[in-house]
Amino acid sequence: MTLFFTSDKRLQVAFAVLLPLAILLLNPLAANAAANKNAALSLAEAINKTFQHNPDLASFQFQNKAQQGRLVQAGLSPKPEVTLMLEDALGDGDLEGFDSAQTTLSVNWVLEQALRQKRTQVAMANQVLIDSDKSIKQLDVATQTARYFLQTLAHQESALLADKAIYLADAMVKETKKRTNSGKASLAELYRAEAELAQRQLIREDSKHEIDAAIRLLAAQWGETAPMFTEVAGQLTLAEKIISFEELKQQLNNNLGLHRFLSLQRIKEAELKLAEEQKDPMWRIQTGLRHDQSTGDYSLIAGLSVPFGGSNQNQGRIAEVSAQLEQQHVETTALRIRLETALFVYYKKLEHSQHVAEILSKNVIPRLEKALSESRKAYESGKYSYLELKVLQTELLDAQLNLLENSLASQLNKIEIERLTGVQITKPDQ
Repeated sequence: MTLFFTSDKRLQVAFAVLLPLAILLLNPLAANAAANKNAALSLAEAINKTFQHNPDLASFQFQNKAQQGRLVQAGLSPKPEVTLMLEDALGDGDLEGFDSAQTTLSVNWVLEQALRQKRTQVAMANQVLIDSDKSIKQLDVATQTARYFLQTLAHQESALLADKAIYLADAMVKETKKRTNSGKASLAELYRAEAELAQRQLIREDSKHEIDAAIRLLAAQWGETAPMFTEVAGQLTLAEKIISFEELKQQLNNNLGLHRFLSLQRIKEAELKLAEEQKDPMWRIQTGLRHDQSTGDYSLIAGLSVPFGGSNQNQGRIAEVSAQLEQQHVETTALRIRLETALFVYYKKLEHSQHVAEILSKNVIPRLEKALSESRKAYESGKYSYLELKVLQTELLDAQLNLLENSLASQLNKIEIERLTGVQITKPDQ
């Protein structure tokens, strides 16, 4: 399935890394829901909509039109000049009137073939820069779409946890009522259980508002102010094995920001060649016909104008562009260092969140669930107090929320790493 509409192969690689995330998050139940306007939205659909309708991407078509105009202008050569000159006329003596007049019709043009080629090269290099900026902007808005999607998904999961907390709190109220009616619990315990239920219902209401706001932010990525969906489809679990940091570091050359710096270097190189071409004065050629009125004769004239007075009339511009080119080299080196540092930080965060999520899902939550089941039995038989059971329920809900937060952090760090490297960072377990 093709999701990305671009002819830039580097951009195709960079955007393609978001597709596995889309596939990972795609809920199988969403396949038959596409026809419904309120159907759950997949990440693949969200990114596709972003590429097609994001308002921030629309301006690039005008930048391209303007650059095409500059390219045409750079390729234009100066028009030849036609000169008509009258000599030896309207004087006195033998030169009175037009009898001895000489009329010269000439054509002048400037030799600048090499200069025109250099101007065209500069314009073409700037076109590459615009394409690079567009690729970066497309990747940025796609990545932001993925962030909004993941945050929406996390709010939905948080709402499910809030529903579970309401269920547990409601069960606690019912059980406490039984104990109160039988004289095994005080009214204070019942009031506390009812207060806990009301607080959990407030949390669930907050979740609804968070979901609505997240959906609005996501829909705005493709210019929609009245979202046509009410939920997103996916899961936050990141189960695949992550490739090594050393492997990822080798892929930093795919970074679109780095490619932009390289494009800037190529522009400065083209501008330097243009400045060097402009250091020598341009020659001007003249040719034409001369008519002598007194004899009726015609003759051919030709001339060559060569300016003098210095061999380099553009040394200031050459020095300026040379310095700018050196600056680009230095800034490119600095960018590589920043990219590798950011990659290391994101990678370590991803490793940590993955480790925490694994421990919570395998060691902590299953044991707390078993402990809660046993504690509920003990509470019903009068061996546990309300406070002891409530503390255990809170610990389980906190652990599940912690798992959700770390799963979200894993996904967010994953897309940041893939944005930096332009490659998919997970691979199937062997």
